[in-house]
Amino acid sequence: MIVAALKLGPQFLIGLLLGATLNLRSADAPQKADADSVATESLPAFKATLRATLTRHLDTLLGADGSVRAMKGKTAEGNGALAFYLMFELTGEPRYRQAALSLADQVLKDMRATKFGVLPIKEKDKPGGATIVSGGPPALGAYTSSVAYILHKEGGRSDDLRYIATVLDRYAWNESGWWAATIDVKTGESKLPMSKPSIINKTAAMAMAAGILSGYVRDIDPVLSASLKRKTDKCIYEQIIPAQLADGFWHYGLNENDPKDKDVFGYFMLTTKELMSLQRFNPVYREDRLNAALQKAQSFALQQIAPTTEPNTGSGPRPHATVGTPRRYSVQNEAKRSYQLGLILLEGGQQKEGLKIMSAALAQFPVGNAGQDGSHAAEPSALILSSPLLR
Repeated sequence: MIVAALKLGPQFLIGLLLGATLNLRSADAPQKADADSVATESLPAFKATLRATLTRHLDTLLGADGSVRAMKGKTAEGNGALAFYLMFELTGEPRYRQAALSLADQVLKDMRATKFGVLPIKEKDKPGGATIVSGGPPALGAYTSSVAYILHKEGGRSDDLRYIATVLDRYAWNESGWWAATIDVKTGESKLPMSKPSIINKTAAMAMAAGILSGYVRDIDPVLSASLKRKTDKCIYEQIIPAQLADGFWHYGLNENDPKDKDVFGYFMLTTKELMSLQRFNPVYREDRLNAALQKAQSFALQQIAPTTEPNTGSGPRPHATVGTPRRYSVQNEAKRSYQLGLILLEGGQQKEGLKIMSAALAQFPVGNAGQDGSHAAEPSALILSSPLLR
């Protein structure tokens, strides 16, 4: 064919070659379009399945009269309330709103029954041998911010919002930029001296809650709002962001002395999720410095954690991992990490990996579980379904 073309002249040969090139390009174009359409369609399909599963789970938690089953666990009621309310906002189902309000009011009732508004979690030993009934973050940050969101959206609950904000504002704080990891719920005093920073996920949980509440009470109590924002800003911009490593990782205690028996990747994921929630529920924090820190964290999660999270079976150097960090996150053993990571990746724009990991978790969703396992699955699932970044 080339010989014949040469006999017909160079212009014909050039035309032949150009035509072949264009044909190759046009053959590639539909393949790329098909791949893009598959990726685009996978998110709506996944969200439809996730919505059906979460709906079935929430319906299972409701009685015939619309009452919600008792929930057990340090964050089950708060996380459950938020999941119900976000699904009410998506579906308009009045039973979900009533369940959310019932759970939120129960959390508030339990908080008001304590001296400092901090729910007890378990007994702990202080240095020196004394035993205290302890409470604090990350649970404190989770249930206060969840309940506050519901009350804020409902309206007419100014006194309750001021109360929650006050609980956070008087929680033990160090002016260097961190909160107590744990307090004695009877005295309000920190379990440990406040001279060293708290575990990062605990500090981030308090920053999340204080930052969110600062927005909700801005018009209710400007002085209280300003106090919470000042503490949040000092914590985030003078402690958390400066402590982030170049690869996006945060150490367990804002320094490199990670306890060998701790799952440092798990604490990292919870920290990242908390800071993402702060941005979601208070737009003031959707700014360049925190955006950049979260993008780095999401990149670390994609590169260093996703490859060893079900259904992936990869392995690698896993920088910063300790002996206590699982070599692989399986849904059976570490389901909450799959949901946390799925949310981090999806809202971070990593749709392919996020969908893969969430789909594996969704296949084992603990439908009807009224404890921590159920709440750890329901709350991030509701956050994904209602995310403005994933619509």
